[in-house]
Amino acid sequence: MRILLLVLLLPTYCLAEVINWIVVDYPPYYILKGEYMGQGRDEQVIDLVSKKLVGYKFKRHVMPASRAVKALGRSDQVFCMASLYRNQEREQFISFTEQYSTLGLSPAIAMRKSLVDKLELGNSTDVSLRYLILNHGLTVGTTLNRSYSKEIDAILKSSPSEQLSTRAGRDSLESLTYMLLKGRVDIILGYPSEHAYLSKLMDANNELTQLSVQEAKAVATGYIGCSKNPKGDIAIKAIDEALAKLNHSKQFTAVMLRWLPQHMAPTLKPYLKEY
Repeated sequence: MRILLLVLLLPTYCLAEVINWIVVDYPPYYILKGEYMGQGRDEQVIDLVSKKLVGYKFKRHVMPASRAVKALGRSDQVFCMASLYRNQEREQFISFTEQYSTLGLSPAIAMRKSLVDKLELGNSTDVSLRYLILNHGLTVGTTLNRSYSKEIDAILKSSPSEQLSTRAGRDSLESLTYMLLKGRVDIILGYPSEHAYLSKLMDANNELTQLSVQEAKAVATGYIGCSKNPKGDIAIKAIDEALAKLNHSKQFTAVMLRWLPQHMAPTLKPYLKEY
């Protein structure tokens, strides 16, 4: 009798569909070690979404970004990833949510406060990157092969090569932040949340500040993408329904603001609409 009861109870669990969440070691979006482990923006979004999905089991797979795209192309399993950019090329093999999974400020610059004062930028919260490079001759630190938006990429492409300093590798922005603190570059480009996270780790004397770039769009949206196969298409619809509710919750707002520099949070808040 007990065996029969177990057989009757097992199918619900065994037949649950599996969503394989892709995780990359990329603070502050995924923080896999240290004091802030588990508090990454995207991994907290995954937590919120997973709690809303009934009938699914979840596994997390840590992998380099280069393998993530290949995993999303699987036809036999459902792999999903948060905060992806949607474009026509990716839509050929990835099913995307209609609802955004992350909403953040566009790439910004980090500068030494002493240089901000020297240039008399005052209490500016945004500056023209083109003007800083061409009129003030400032040097800019960037990550190799990274796109910062169509507008910013165009400025960098037209800037004198001797004013650009490029670093490669997973820790490139950390290396650039060190160079900025040492005065080896004047500006570094990255997302505000990345700057804020690295400032917590490296800027003990509070020497740096972040400024928005006038030429860039105000906000950047990311979406959840899943493998484009029958089960992935079903999963993406369930995730979309969950995001439609979560995007207007206090929990979502808190996660989106968690790693923003405090002085830049007011810029994003109007776009985070709570019911």
